[in-house]
Amino acid sequence: MNAREAAERCALLRRPVAVPIHYTFTGGPIQERLVLKYTGPAEEFARQAAQRAPGTRVRILAPGEPLAVTASTTADRGGPHGQA
Repeated sequence: MNAREAAERCALLRRPVAVPIHYTFTGGPIQERLVLKYTGPAEEFARQAAQRAPGTRVRILAPGEPLAVTASTTADRGGPHGQA
């Protein structure tokens, strides 16, 4: 799945928050393109989500950074499942 497809899924599923987690793995330029099929960095997903899923907040974490989920994370979408 590329960044555009992932953003479209966020819109379809009405996710309040998305955290791309696989972008920091590196297999080198050849493996990334041919085996892993990376098409861009996490920032590309964030750009696509802003256009295609404006109700989804993208949070890009640094490697090893924990994600703290609080009630305020989902409050603007009406609950933990993003249903208004």
